[in-house]
Amino acid sequence: MSPIASRDRKSPSSDPAVLPSPLPEITRRPALANGRYVVEATLKPELPDVDGARALELLRAAGVFTAHRVRVGKLYELRGALNLSHAQTAARELLCDCVTQDFRILSSAAPSSNGGNAWRVEVWLKSTLADSRGESAAHALLELGVPQPLAVRCGLAYHISGRCGCVQLEKAVNRLLANPALHSFSVREDS
Repeated sequence: MSPIASRDRKSPSSDPAVLPSPLPEITRRPALANGRYVVEATLKPELPDVDGARALELLRAAGVFTAHRVRVGKLYELRGALNLSHAQTAARELLCDCVTQDFRILSSAAPSSNGGNAWRVEVWLKSTLADSRGESAAHALLELGVPQPLAVRCGLAYHISGRCGCVQLEKAVNRLLANPALHSFSVREDS
């Protein structure tokens, strides 16, 4: 074809009837929905929980004598373009010491009533405050290949065994396990 003939032909991009070719497959990945996962890392049951023993002492000092055991877990709330596989990778590779700890990804299912024999207290830093541990974890997770954007918040879970009253526990937690100026907390029956 001569140079003159090629200049006279319409290019596909200048012809309105011809649509441009689709973007390459690599740039058309399906977007992940923004996910929220809470990872809880707890000491293995056969290991002594020093933090739990200290929390039990504090509860008893506050008059909660019916509590007979406390186990403490570390909570990590992960938010961003995540799926369950990302949360499991984060827990296994970074958030949990698999030698001394077990982890689980918490569901949002409502707990069943257990007659007040087991309680779960969650203590979180208020969302209006900077969470430096969470920011450090977020940076480390990005290095693991967990997609952006990613926000991580850290908290504690207290698993309290014993026949306790909810109001009694709330008062004790508000005084001894959480600082109301810095923390928000919830008390509910544990399953």
